[in-house]
Amino acid sequence: MTEWRALSNADVVDLAIRLHSLEWSWELDDAPKLVADFGWTLNRTLDESVTFDSGFGRSTGTVSLAGRPGMISTQITAYADDGATCITDAFAGMAVALVNAIGEPTVRVPGKYPEIRWAGTQTTLVLKSLRVTLKLDLVTNAWLAAHDQIVDLEKQGLI
Repeated sequence: MTEWRALSNADVVDLAIRLHSLEWSWELDDAPKLVADFGWTLNRTLDESVTFDSGFGRSTGTVSLAGRPGMISTQITAYADDGATCITDAFAGMAVALVNAIGEPTVRVPGKYPEIRWAGTQTTLVLKSLRVTLKLDLVTNAWLAAHDQIVDLEKQGLI
């Protein structure tokens, strides 16, 4: 494996502050401008999503408006081996940096794929570990509620 890369804690904080304060239309037609405004490279536009390079390779970011608005998902580390220490350490360091910059999270989701969430009135900022990479997402509260409902149904074995 080549040398593993991650955004610095300072860069994660800057990105988080920009995302958390973002006000935009949540319309697909506006997504390419959003991608450009953040300095990302647009890869493609589909019917209900846009993929971009967040700095870690092709399609390491997504603006998804499929079914319900919406989610902006940005990969903030390169891929690592499943369960690699670098992922765990980066998650812990980034979490501390974000708490120091934007305050205590509203929710901490433990488990196989831990998340830390900062809820706003319309959107929620989410730092999450996917065990092989970390992502920083901005999701609408409606999107998050639907997502959490699906996760709960999966846990109950209903879907």
